[in-house]
Amino acid sequence: MGDTADRFSAWGRSVFGMKSNSLINEQPERARVVHRLYRSIAARPALLFALALYWTWVNMAFQSPLFFPSVSLAQGWLFPSWVGPVAVSAVTYLMLGMCFKRINAVFAKRWYIGGVAACMALGALLCFVWINSYGASFATPAAFFLYCVGSFGVGFGTACLLAEWGRVFGFLGPQEVLFHGIVAMLGSALFVCALSFLPGIVGQLLFVVIPLPLAMGFYRAVRGLPRKTMLEHGLDAELNVPYKFLVTALLHGLALGVLLGSAISQGNDQGVVLLNALSFVVAAILLFLTAVFVRMDFNHLIYQVGFSIMATGTLLIAVVQPLPVIGESFQLVGFCYVHLIMWGLCSYLTKNFSLPAIWVVSWPTCCLMLGQLVGGASASSLVQQPDSAYWIQITATVVCFVMLMAALLMLSNRNLTTGWGIARPANAVSPDSAIESVVSLLTVENGLTPRESETLALLARGRNRKFISEELVVSEETIKSHVYSIYRKLGIHSQQELLDLVEVRIGAVREDPVKPMFA
Repeated sequence: MGDTADRFSAWGRSVFGMKSNSLINEQPERARVVHRLYRSIAARPALLFALALYWTWVNMAFQSPLFFPSVSLAQGWLFPSWVGPVAVSAVTYLMLGMCFKRINAVFAKRWYIGGVAACMALGALLCFVWINSYGASFATPAAFFLYCVGSFGVGFGTACLLAEWGRVFGFLGPQEVLFHGIVAMLGSALFVCALSFLPGIVGQLLFVVIPLPLAMGFYRAVRGLPRKTMLEHGLDAELNVPYKFLVTALLHGLALGVLLGSAISQGNDQGVVLLNALSFVVAAILLFLTAVFVRMDFNHLIYQVGFSIMATGTLLIAVVQPLPVIGESFQLVGFCYVHLIMWGLCSYLTKNFSLPAIWVVSWPTCCLMLGQLVGGASASSLVQQPDSAYWIQITATVVCFVMLMAALLMLSNRNLTTGWGIARPANAVSPDSAIESVVSLLTVENGLTPRESETLALLARGRNRKFISEELVVSEETIKSHVYSIYRKLGIHSQQELLDLVEVRIGAVREDPVKPMFA
């Protein structure tokens, strides 16, 4: 907490013009971050365009009632129609995770992305006909057939496209995911906000046509990237069961499912759609502050911040039942926040542990979809019981408790160096990546500031003060101050002691055994 306060204090001084001696000598961290963000976005505008369209598509299909409304069944029961595409997506991710090596040649075909987009568009068109010709019901066999085939096209196509996004970001790295993901999420949210004020059929038509410009933007975004390298990346790696990652994704989806299931009776109300979109905005801003400015690591971003927000949302749903919008807002913000962090984490694991991107993306996303199905089915059934308020209160309380306990148990600094159990650092991580992981670990354990962490990373690689001064564009006196603070916090007295400490920590994490999976 003290370190976080110091970071915000330094940021506040830079905002309001109160400059310390170190800030006078350093380029303001905030300005550097904004400049990197601008440079990243300007370098790949097509990537941002395609990603914003993808976020919009996913939001409309899986996380809001804009395109998949509730269906009235016999005896007045309501069925959440998003279950269809979510179930298909879960099965698709499962197949991709198990069979990615055998079907890797298909991914290399030039027509593959176009075929995926056509599948998405056809599925959306069939669902559009189902909604507007049959009133989103299963009254006739033709209506049920349209829904099933349409759900297959939407779910299957979305899963295949997300796997390709994982391949791209696995090559570019987590920083690109965060930069483009945050801005794309903001753009998508504002677009959906505008749709909430228009007739529902406008959004439905846009949902049908989005896959075409999405595919064109994706083709343009990946043009110039080494396609062959991306396709073959990590194919020979030893793969292991990512237990913590899978459980995290399952609980992540469970929380969203409970939210969507408890809101089943709200239908496609425009206020609900607007709330969903605004939640994306808040999540993007919060992620920008915590991941980019405060520079927390994935481990603490997920469990300390994201899980806490989602747990708070479920608790508010249970406690403030007359005003469910309060809890739903927290819940959606937490979900969107963690969802984007998981993208960045998949990119980090793919790039630093030399793992196949489709395998890394498919398994946790499959668990996320399964969690959403379980949570959604349970909550939607309970909310339609005569004493629904009581059961929703109990369910939300249990989910809140489970998420907080899971965060407490899984918040381990070893996640930073063992990749949530996905790979063995001794076999999969390069020496430079191993040093980077240990530096992140020491930063968290000893409460180093962002600038001290940067200095530590260079010291751990044997760099002297003059080199570090030139690399970070600060004076040698400032570096001397940082080095003194680092040594004091770590309880050491020289750079050689630091190098010995880093070597010991790297050796310690390499002793953690894991179980092979689909090697």
